[in-house]
Amino acid sequence: MSNIVINNHTVNKKTRELIGFSAAAQKLKQDIEIVSHSELNVLIQGETGVGKELVAESIHQKSNRFLSNMVYLNCAALPENIAESELFGHIKGAFTGAINNRIGKFELANQGTLFLDEIGDLSLRLQAKLLRVLQYGDIQRIGADTVSHVDVRIIAATNVDLIKAIDNHTFREDLYHRLNVYPIIVPALRERMTDILPIAEYILEKIKHELVLYKLYLTPQCIHLLESYSWPGNVRELENILYRAALVAKFEQKNKNICIHTKNILINNKITQPLTSTPIEKKIEEDKTYLSLREATEGFQYQYIKKTLAQQQGNWSKSASALRVDCSNLHRLANRLGLKNN
Repeated sequence: MSNIVINNHTVNKKTRELIGFSAAAQKLKQDIEIVSHSELNVLIQGETGVGKELVAESIHQKSNRFLSNMVYLNCAALPENIAESELFGHIKGAFTGAINNRIGKFELANQGTLFLDEIGDLSLRLQAKLLRVLQYGDIQRIGADTVSHVDVRIIAATNVDLIKAIDNHTFREDLYHRLNVYPIIVPALRERMTDILPIAEYILEKIKHELVLYKLYLTPQCIHLLESYSWPGNVRELENILYRAALVAKFEQKNKNICIHTKNILINNKITQPLTSTPIEKKIEEDKTYLSLREATEGFQYQYIKKTLAQQQGNWSKSASALRVDCSNLHRLANRLGLKNN
């Protein structure tokens, strides 16, 4: 397994897994498989928190460079003069404070991959220098007279609309075309809502081991709440909310079998309220650790039919077709579950 280099410190990093079974997630995985075994530059685009770094790691791990380093640099986190030194390195005495020679990220990533996060925040001057490396593979440390050659694959990521940035003269069009050889769009979490539960389960498994718990799970109402939220912060927001909820639930329950309830979840720094009660949902009380099989089944049926109806704009015939049941049977089931009363 290759190393990840951050701020010139090398760390071993296990490959994280891309979770999801939705059409959008499958398309993303297919794009990664297609481009990984090539030497093409990749531009990853998507909102904050969707997992652009995870996509970059996946591309590197599946590439022919996986035995070499993947080096990371956040272009938005550094002032221009420091970013230049981070990228290209410098020699002793090149500027005030340069007391030693310093190797840059390009040299660290030689024969490997350089992941440039938030590429849209790189200054125009550094964009020009980056373009030359992409064209010729030549770099020059700050203050040096000699030029070195590097063999580096670039994966860049941004949450900025680079076409608008080009129109606003804050991003070079020629650099955009050099980077955008194989564009990958990482979908927002709200565009793949069916992936929320498997992603949440993956996160909870990780939290369970960190908090040394035997069991960590969500109530049906809690799952419905998570699937009803728009997630402007995407997967990162989901992870943060589940971590907070698990800590609160562990403190309250003080045992090794922890059930996260809706009252444990903070969204937008507010304690969530229980969902509006319905005949079936009244059975799924928040203070119950376990439900009967019938209660759990009816709870799932209620939520799944309700979700399907919403997708079909309230059309019962289309909903029955989507659910692959007879329409009259669907009406009878909905009546029994209390759906027709809402």
